[in-house]
Amino acid sequence: MTPAEARQRIVELRAEVARHDELYHRKAQPEISDFDYDQLKRGLAELEARFPEFTSADSPTQRVGDDRVQGFKEVAHRQRMLSLDNTYNETELRAWHARLVRLLETDDLRFTVEPKIDGLAVSLTYESGKLVRAVTRGRGDVGDDITVNAVTIQSLPRELRGAAPRVVEIRGEIYMAQAEFDRLNAERAAAGEELYANPRNTAAGTIKSLDTAEVARRKLEVVLYGLGYCEPEAVRTQTRLQQQLRAWGLPVVEKYWTVRGIDEVWSAIGELDQIRRGFAYGTDGAVVKLDDIAQQREAGMTDKSPRWAIAYKYKPDTARTRLKAITIQVGKTGILSPVAELEPVFLSLSTISRATLHNEDEIRRKDIRVGDLVEIERAGEVIPAVLRSFPEERLAGAKEFDLFQAVGGKCPVCGEKIARVAVDTESGLGAAWKCQNYDCRAQRAGRLGFFCSRRALAIDGLGETVAAKLVELDLVRDPPDLYDVSLETLATLNLGTVEEQRVFGEKNATKLVAAREAARALPLEKWLYALSVPDVGETTARELGRRHRSFAEVADSKLLRAVLRKAELEEEKERESPGSKKNPPKDDADRERRKARRSEIEAELATLNGGILAGMPSELGPAVAASTLEFFAGVPGKRLLAKLQKLGIDPQGTVMAAGAFTGKTFVLTGTLPTMKREEAEQKILAAGGKVSGSVSKKTSYVLAGAEAGSKLEKAQALGVAVIGETEFLKLLGR
Repeated sequence: MTPAEARQRIVELRAEVARHDELYHRKAQPEISDFDYDQLKRGLAELEARFPEFTSADSPTQRVGDDRVQGFKEVAHRQRMLSLDNTYNETELRAWHARLVRLLETDDLRFTVEPKIDGLAVSLTYESGKLVRAVTRGRGDVGDDITVNAVTIQSLPRELRGAAPRVVEIRGEIYMAQAEFDRLNAERAAAGEELYANPRNTAAGTIKSLDTAEVARRKLEVVLYGLGYCEPEAVRTQTRLQQQLRAWGLPVVEKYWTVRGIDEVWSAIGELDQIRRGFAYGTDGAVVKLDDIAQQREAGMTDKSPRWAIAYKYKPDTARTRLKAITIQVGKTGILSPVAELEPVFLSLSTISRATLHNEDEIRRKDIRVGDLVEIERAGEVIPAVLRSFPEERLAGAKEFDLFQAVGGKCPVCGEKIARVAVDTESGLGAAWKCQNYDCRAQRAGRLGFFCSRRALAIDGLGETVAAKLVELDLVRDPPDLYDVSLETLATLNLGTVEEQRVFGEKNATKLVAAREAARALPLEKWLYALSVPDVGETTARELGRRHRSFAEVADSKLLRAVLRKAELEEEKERESPGSKKNPPKDDADRERRKARRSEIEAELATLNGGILAGMPSELGPAVAASTLEFFAGVPGKRLLAKLQKLGIDPQGTVMAAGAFTGKTFVLTGTLPTMKREEAEQKILAAGGKVSGSVSKKTSYVLAGAEAGSKLEKAQALGVAVIGETEFLKLLGR
């Protein structure tokens, strides 16, 4: 790999990891398993190690994932909350131990081995024994104050038993028990709503809810195991901390091991794996920590992780069963996805009868055939995945799967023709079969369900079942048609059959109507994303919303036309270059003509780049520009715009007049006098700027408030401009 190729791949991986960080930490809606995420991040770290010239403090490998969301006050941790490095194999675990031995110059090391709880990290502050604050990890130095929600947890004591330090930060995890998770999903299934994916994501989303009554109703739990700031010092070992937490009356891990040496560590990890499924909380690994706190301090930490602790991740649970059939589902974009129909098998506390097969190419790569014995894995998703088949145990006559033949070359829902198209996959560009009918019933239902999902307009109460029924009854053709469905119609909607009716009900209908009305006020970027405009994801929608004031402006975007013009000019410049080897000049006259044309092209490009395209992000490239303009110029796009206009829905972009911060990068630190950090970040983004989590020579300004920390010191050392809120607002006004 050349340095140029490495740089491009590093940029791509950082963007991909950052996207998954956002989904996991802030939205509690991860799209990939922990293992796949860790492999992605590890690949990035290895590339950065091979090409250190591209190392950046802003890289996801150098910082803690940020779980802060809007609506909560930010609070600084007295002692930073870090994340753990992790490993999936014994060799790496022993290498970590060897590094500690060299660092501490002794192999006589004692450790604790504890369950790694699959929850949301929290820090509880007790002053003189009384609970005063609960804060999420946030970005490590500051987190969200979730005290009002945390105190609804019945198992969390408001006061410590016995003698307590003057101030102590106690760290742990907030989680949801499997029984409570099952209860919530049973409620949602009865209401025809989309089921929650897993207890961890549900707990994380719940504790960040602004509806405290709903948080209390969901019965979250907490388990404590770690120590942050403590004055005066209370314990000297991790083992003693476990004992002290129990003495204070706090909920703690059911079992932990205190061992000496790496062999005993490995043995304890194996013992934990045998019993962890019986714990009240989900566990996905074991945490190994130096027992002696003085040695912990000596070992130290990086900006992201302690050197004295590591998480050993267990492999996801798997099971073997028989593949009975492969059925085809059609999604909101028209892509045909194969689904494995299985002989029911018990896995991860659930009976599994279906699993995803991803796509036809994946089926062929894994050589999976109907009738095969297959291994399935459940790694945090509602529908598990088929890992592999066992050809050596294959039944005679089993044939390779051919999707086109299986559906007769037609969409199994609407009967229209299907075509092979290029699609983005986790591993890069791939191909899939797609229904060509935009008005296919399955696509309509998929778009409606997505329109109402939490990632889009958050119209709670409308899941897959309700969406499918509304489309089936021709009550909704395009998502905005939902606004024309009356409360009475929704309340009497039968989600079952004629024989076994299951009515949506007035309570659910009232809730849905209130949510859809609230969505009217959401910004343009949310509506662009919610309407499933081709090639417009969350990031792209945000960038479009920052640069356009309305749907009408997007539909006839001068900016997007400029993007296309720039691409045309660059292509022409390359094709008609006087020195082109692929397309050399015919003669001297042609060469001179090309030179003159190149000057014209460069002048036009300079005008575009210095004007309308100044500060244009990579997300708004020619492919996005072409598909967006084409969509709104076509029948479906025009139909959507007409319906929105009829409904009086005109979402506004977050464009600010001057674009005062175009090309500028800000770092925020400390507490501002009148603005929350998220508010300042939104103002920066809306004015064309960028927000970074760390200070470098490329930083334009550090916006500092009260109790600013190390970032302020680094800015001063690098000579980066430091401003306060007043000066920030003055710059914004310009």
